Amino acid sequence: MKKIPVIMDVDTGIDDAVAILVAMAAPQLDIKGITVVAGNQTLEKTLHNTLSVVEYFGRSDIPVAAGSSRPLVKELQADPATHGESGLGTARLPQPTVKPHSMDAVSFLRETLEKSEEKITLVPVGPLTNIALLISCYPHIKEKIDRIVMMGGGAFEGNMNAVCEFNLFTDPEAAQIVFDSGIEIVMCGLDITMKSYTTMEDILRIKATGTKAGDFCAEAFALYYDRYVNNSRLPGCAVHDAVAVTYLLHPEWIKTERANVKVDIDGTETYGQTVCDFRKGRDKSMDNALVCLDIDREKFIGLLEETCKYYK
Repeated sequence: MKKIPVIMDVDTGIDDAVAILVAMAAPQLDIKGITVVAGNQTLEKTLHNTLSVVEYFGRSDIPVAAGSSRPLVKELQADPATHGESGLGTARLPQPTVKPHSMDAVSFLRETLEKSEEKITLVPVGPLTNIALLISCYPHIKEKIDRIVMMGGGAFEGNMNAVCEFNLFTDPEAAQIVFDSGIEIVMCGLDITMKSYTTMEDILRIKATGTKAGDFCAEAFALYYDRYVNNSRLPGCAVHDAVAVTYLLHPEWIKTERANVKVDIDGTETYGQTVCDFRKGRDKSMDNALVCLDIDREKFIGLLEETCKYYK
């Protein structure tokens, strides 16, 4: 089986950690590295969490590089209310002994892409700051990127306000650079990730796997679950970032539609919105993204359970 070479870009909070677990357990993926950005929490915390996850779950061989500590223009607005002060809810992992890569994230991305004999898929599941800096500083590198499969945005709803999703809202200017780059994008936004939720019954089944991954996920989901059930219309907590990895593994589970997607950086009420043009009469040569709209939730939850069983 030919593996898909990927580099993940994360702001490791709860759902990023789950996305990393799914990716590391997947035989279809060849993880070339993980780059880290500030978002759900400060860079210090998201880097610490990423190193803790890869080491505790047996993949210290994956290089982890620290990236941007703030968005391109605005100040960082982390989300401790959702992800907790540590970024991992109430879950606790041992202090990592593995150190971050000597290169910064952008330098690591550039070198890894340039040296690769095949194109690499980027999987950013946080603010797009690192990716925007990469393609702005080294535009030639776009030829080495197969596509960007990202978590962020939304065609029909937001979670920061009516139309803006957290990752895009955190760094809209970076998102605009990425969406205007000409690189093929798969957008796993809120339209699909809010359908990828874990109920309490699901969490108990994950806990019942009896593995350290099951224990970790169940503990991490505790704060996350309460936050979602109390503040959204969902009957559980949305595991947003794992959806981007799921698309790579099982695109047949996901309904998509091509669109021209623009990021608004000028509006007062729409700052950070992904404006998705699905109109039949649009100029389809301008389409730049495959927008994910629906998912088989039961199969998604099954993947999370199987992932936890992998880490005995």
